[in-house]
Amino acid sequence: MTRLTRDPLQAVVNVAQLLKEPVGSSRSRDIGGMMEEEVEGFVQGQAKLIRTSRGVLVQCRLTVETELACSRCLETFLCSISFAVEEEFLPVLDLCGNVAISLAEPTEEFTIDDKNILDLSELIRQYTLLNLPMKPLCRPECSGIKEANPHGVT
Repeated sequence: MTRLTRDPLQAVVNVAQLLKEPVGSSRSRDIGGMMEEEVEGFVQGQAKLIRTSRGVLVQCRLTVETELACSRCLETFLCSISFAVEEEFLPVLDLCGNVAISLAEPTEEFTIDDKNILDLSELIRQYTLLNLPMKPLCRPECSGIKEANPHGVT
């Protein structure tokens, strides 16, 4: 099987201006590139970033094309996975950039860093892992591993 070769995933967005705009303001951004994390694959789709009262709501429609091993025959094959994402990213600093916003308790929330950069890489990685098939099949009628006949009888 040929290796997937494409440009690296560009999934960082500067949201400084969006955070200064009123609630409901939005931006759209195309996402595409090669993800090289736990699951290697090509990601493409579109993200809509919407200003909320607390941060930025990210809504994405993504497709990931990755190589998987068939759970029956163990051959590798390209698998296309499509999914929708909706998560809110919260800033770690206030808009002036000098006061750390303390989240009520340590959480697993997605955050916007101190330079107002929103990185979608972790979100894409997590949702890709969640949407992988539990038992991937190269094709529905895959009959599995062909046993070699040690006696030469067919």
